[in-house]
Amino acid sequence: MKRKIEKDKELYFVKGTFRKFFLPSIFSSLWIALGGVADCFFVGNGIGSEGLAAVSFGMPVYLFYNILSYGMSIGGSIHFSSSVAKGEEKEGIRIFNSVFKCLLVLYVATVALAMLFLPQFIRLLGADPANETVRTYIRTQLIFIPVMFSQGPFYYFVHNDNNPGLAALSLSLSNVVDIVLNYILVVRLQIGVQGSVYATVAGACLMLTLTGSHIIRRKGVLRFTGGGIDLGIAWKAMKTGLATSIQYFYQFITMIVVNRMLMNMSGITGVAAFDVIYNISTLFLAVTEAVSMTLEPMLSSYRSERNIGNIRNTLKISFRHSIGLGLLFILLIGGATEQLVVWFGLSGMPELGYGVAGIRIYMASVLLMIVNTTFGYYYQSIEVERISYLITTLRTFVCYLAAVFWCGRFGINGFWWHFLVAEALTLLIWAGYMAWKKDWLQLKSIDTSQVKAIFINSSDTDIGRIIEEVEVFCQQKKLGGKNAYYISLVIEEICCAIMEQFKESMDEIYIQLTVVIEGEGCSLYLRDNALAFNPFDMDTNSLDLKQAHNVESLGMKIVKQKAKEFFYRRYVGFNALVVKL
Repeated sequence: MKRKIEKDKELYFVKGTFRKFFLPSIFSSLWIALGGVADCFFVGNGIGSEGLAAVSFGMPVYLFYNILSYGMSIGGSIHFSSSVAKGEEKEGIRIFNSVFKCLLVLYVATVALAMLFLPQFIRLLGADPANETVRTYIRTQLIFIPVMFSQGPFYYFVHNDNNPGLAALSLSLSNVVDIVLNYILVVRLQIGVQGSVYATVAGACLMLTLTGSHIIRRKGVLRFTGGGIDLGIAWKAMKTGLATSIQYFYQFITMIVVNRMLMNMSGITGVAAFDVIYNISTLFLAVTEAVSMTLEPMLSSYRSERNIGNIRNTLKISFRHSIGLGLLFILLIGGATEQLVVWFGLSGMPELGYGVAGIRIYMASVLLMIVNTTFGYYYQSIEVERISYLITTLRTFVCYLAAVFWCGRFGINGFWWHFLVAEALTLLIWAGYMAWKKDWLQLKSIDTSQVKAIFINSSDTDIGRIIEEVEVFCQQKKLGGKNAYYISLVIEEICCAIMEQFKESMDEIYIQLTVVIEGEGCSLYLRDNALAFNPFDMDTNSLDLKQAHNVESLGMKIVKQKAKEFFYRRYVGFNALVVKL
């Protein structure tokens, strides 16, 4: 029983941080999914199958720009979190500005090229350039790409800059505006399928305004700076983020293939049914997107600290949440599948049958999808991109295309089974490979031989015993006696300062301490649950030993003089402190 209590206490910071990131992330991810569902619903009811088909033909456009936006934004934000966790604020700012500026240049250049060859581009997507509805929708999409896809860097960087609440709120409000204006423009005013794009743009402008205020008002680390683009930083961000965003490149190709196959099998009705199924699938994918947004800042920070215990626990909690929500959505949607398809405007035969069969078979693949995607995001967040690339490539391209062509041999009804076949094949291949490697979590590359993690509880932890443990650890790692003594002094002074500050106002104070030996030096990572408090802000100038004035700050004065660097920030409800000695 005692061991269980201790284990729960050690999970305190992981659970608390996970909750602070996951709740706003699932909220915003679901709103994004609902925005897409609303587009599909209003277009289906306001325009019909031709409108739904136009949205489906235009989907590869969004997927292409997701490659760029998600790739650089996710990768950049991971490196941003890692830099800030180490106390390197200026490097974090450089990463943000290089990513944002590079994305803007890429948006403008590629849009200009697509507009110049618009008929050929539409034909590439599998549509007829003479179709006015399709041409209008795609042209309108392209015009507003720089605005819509600037949301990516703003969302991910503000989220990781200690403000997941604002990032989630701004994205949610963006989708509320999108949904409301979709109804007004497409259904009530009947301005056509381009009204769906106008609604999305209006929501994007609101989102950029809200998250931009976080940067302009300097609420966190992020700043806008002048100067050029550091291509090295941009490439590094893209390389890391591509493990996730490459799925959009694969989907760009597979969507074109699927649209062409469905046009041959069943014409516009099959394409329209697939668009409905695709939008329903985004509700399930929102769960894994929320897990991704939670894993990235947490695991990048824990990896910097070399805290593999926190890494393992974060992954376990992620699975519990994602599988639980996945099962809940299966129950809710599975009980009203036919009504949902009719609701989207596919009330006639055979499109009603197509939609119902497709949704039910997709839901059979959901739990496999959660396992595949969660591990993919996990490997990306700990910067083991090759395994993440493998999973993404298998489930969204290699296995997906193989399943599409094989299942397509059995006609439109057999075609829908490709969802389940693709996920099962993906899991079989990558899990078999990892079982053969015998290193499922890929943590062997993180050197923990020079690391000691300690959990401190103010109510029952003997600081003297903790100091002895640290001294023994330093001696084992052959650190000089003087350095070992100084490290112990710093830990004792900081921990005592935190507990002394709040001993009257808080029943228990938890401190998670990680000691990392680096050559002849050392880095200390401290995380505590106290109210906002930076020990290095203590007044040490008024110290007067003769008058016995402010003598409690003597230890902190010595610490401040000896420390090479120290960095404090209030991070998702906890104090985080980095001290380099």
